[in-house]
Amino acid sequence: MRIRAIFFLFFVVCLFTCICSLACAEETGHKHDAAAGMGMHHIHIVLTHGLVMVTEGADLIMLADMKMAPYLDRLSLENGHHLMTSGKQVIDDMLNGPEMAAMKKEDFTHKLGKAIMNTVDMLEKMSMDRTMTPDMMTMHHMHIMINHALAIAAEGANMVMLAQSGRANGIDKYSADHGSMMIRDAHALLDEIFGGKAMTEMHTKGIKKDNDMMADTHKLGEAAAKVIDLLEKMPAAAR
Repeated sequence: MRIRAIFFLFFVVCLFTCICSLACAEETGHKHDAAAGMGMHHIHIVLTHGLVMVTEGADLIMLADMKMAPYLDRLSLENGHHLMTSGKQVIDDMLNGPEMAAMKKEDFTHKLGKAIMNTVDMLEKMSMDRTMTPDMMTMHHMHIMINHALAIAAEGANMVMLAQSGRANGIDKYSADHGSMMIRDAHALLDEIFGGKAMTEMHTKGIKKDNDMMADTHKLGEAAAKVIDLLEKMPAAAR
């Protein structure tokens, strides 16, 4: 009986040790997953920050192209190019940094980064100095609104990611709901730009996709819609 008791006690100790080890490993794994998830979101936030810098820079350049304030146009142009260059560098640093290299090539972050850089390249090409006509000014107005849609979607996504960090339980839901609303507003704004009266009137006048600037406008809209779709479908960070 005594020997059996000793074996039973030994078995209980071993079982308890195994359970504790498994629990510890699970907790360590959970913490690792959470840290990796928040690290991923940190990259997303910096990517969207770079995108917003580029859109603001492009808007300043287009404002200067309209030549409505000669004494401010040069300042607007210089700051616009500086913002675009700096924003693109931020995005490039994220896409080519060691953190990104460690991720799988099919990872969501790669898809988002590629979509953002595609949009940035389009905005860069559209920021060339061109002869301004009334129709060009209308299309520039559309471009500025597309950029605004991108900016509010980026801010909305950041609000959602902030909520997922779980740092402030009292306002996490509010932050997530408000961020989701901003992304929906961005979708609605794009729909209005391309399905609204201004675009219809331009097409009625014969300015359609065979027009270089109008073709670029539609391409920019499609690129922006892809970015916004990805921001809306952003995976949640592990918590």
